[in-house]
Parts: sequence; structure tokens; C-alpha cells
Amino acid sequence: MLALVPLLAGLAYALPQAATGCVTVTTEVIIPTTTATYLSTYVTTVQATTAEDLGTFTLVERESSTKTLTTLTSTATVCAGTGTYTDQPKSTVYTTSLSAPAAYSTSTLAGPSPYRYVRRQDACTVTSTFTTTYGQTETFAPAGVTSTFTDYTAFSQATVTTTSYGGTTYAIATAAAATTTAACAGSANTTVVTQDVRCQPSNLISESNGYGLEYASDVPASGASYATTAGDGSECCQQCADTANCAASSWDSRTGVCKLEFPVDSNSGELNCGEGLLAYYDAGPNSPMAPGTGLFVAALCGTVEFGSAAPDDGT
Repeated sequence: MLALVPLLAGLAYALPQAATGCVTVTTEVIIPTTTATYLSTYVTTVQATTAEDLGTFTLVERESSTKTLTTLTSTATVCAGTGTYTDQPKSTVYTTSLSAPAAYSTSTLAGPSPYRYVRRQDACTVTSTFTTTYGQTETFAPAGVTSTFTDYTAFSQATVTTTSYGGTTYAIATAAAATTTAACAGSANTTVVTQDVRCQPSNLISESNGYGLEYASDVPASGASYATTAGDGSECCQQCADTANCAASSWDSRTGVCKLEFPVDSNSGELNCGEGLLAYYDAGPNSPMAPGTGLFVAALCGTVEFGSAAPDDGT
């Protein structure tokens, strides 16, 4: 037991010791700056006797050419042959590919020893210096300098008009309605209408992300849009299906307005069955639109895209 006494005494010497005798000396250095002298400048106002010339204003009038993309002819069918919808069932499976989490390797690292040898602290002096400035530095006009201000009460400006040519406006022409007569099947009092299977009610799109479609941007890239009326979305879609190069259709259930979209290639200006329309769904949040209460959209030879309308709460 007596042999442990010297060991414990040495260990106490090796442990960190509280610093004693440190003195902090703080010094403030004041740096004055230039004090400003305020000198006024006398301003003389001169009333102008002539009008101030504001230069020349150029008015540019832009003129563009008009290109007719296609001609629409409405056809009324008195009686058509028997037709049947064949709607193949669809099954959509959504899968999410999840990879196994990466394996983490762990290792035990030896921490530092609780007993570390630190040299005893000696007495010290800490010096701290901070500066303070006051005053201001300004530049002012010298005394005795004057300036003149001219006060105009009339002005003049010349106007030049120039005409700029370029750009193309696309249009859809219409022709007189035609009537087509076809043999009727079955009873003489029975009329059978055959429509494109893509225009079945179940194939029309009236929502996106669970919300109704509020409005649409016609041919977002370039092209022309033709507006007419239809009794429902399928009838509107069929008008597009019966017209060459009609990319997509949209029918507004609130107004009955039917739009047929004809996109063109931005370089050649020719019809290309590209993106027909960009429809916007209304997610609220104050008054979200229910599915089937706005637009009914159909993609025929082209494509349609969807986006979110601006929030109705002002955000």
C-alpha cells in the first residue's frame, strides 16, 4: 500500500492544471475621421423659350403572312352500317423498384486514453486591442460654384413609322356541309352510328392527378386551333378523328365548346401531329375541381400534356 503513494503523486502532477496568474489587458484606440464642412451651391433656374427636342420615336408595324393548314368539311350521315365497339380491357400495374440498402461496415476504434500528460500552465498576460472611429468624410461642392437648371414647358418629338415583315399566322378553313347517305341495317327506323374506338367515353381524359381539367393551352409549340361546338366529348373527338392531321381534341363540359388542334413543325411550318394541347388541372386548394367537371381531352394522331394550374389561394 505504501508503494502506491509515490505513483499517485506523480499522476496528480501529470494531469492538466488550471491556469493561474493570467491577466487580460484591453486597449482602446480612437481614430478620428475628417469632419465635413457643408458648403452650398447656388442654382439658377432659366425658363426655356424653345421646346425641348426629345429625339425621334420609331413606330414599328409588324406584318405576318397567313397560311391555311387544312380545310374542314362537316359531314352529316343519314344512315350508316352496323358497327360495334370492341373495348379491350386494360390493366395497369405500377411497380416501384427498390434496391436493398447498402451494407454498412462498422469497426470499433480505440479512443484516447483518459490519462494524457499535459505540461503545467505558466502565468500569462493576454493583450486585447479594439479601435473606435467617429466623424464622417464627405465631398461637397466648393463655395462660390454655381449651376444652371433649364425649365422646359414645351417638348417636341418626331415619329417615324416602319413596317417589319416576318412570321406566319396559321389558320383552319371550313367548307360547306356535305350530306352522306348510306344503307341502313335492320329496321328502317333504326340508325346506327359508327365512331372511332379512341372516342369512346371511357377513353376520354377528364382529370389529372385526381383533379378536373380547368383549361388548356392550344398547340403549345406552334400551329392552329379550330373551335366549334359538340354535344359531348365523344362527338368532339370524332370530329378530330375524321379530320386529317388533327392531333388532339378538347371538349368543355361547361360551355359545349369543342377545339381541334393542328400543330406544325417549327422549322418547316408543315402539319406534324405533334403536341396538340397542354391541359391544366385545378388542385385548389380553396376550390379544387372534381374530375369530369371541366375539359374532356382526347389524343388522336398527336399527344397531350398535363400541368398544374396556379393555386387559387393567391400563393
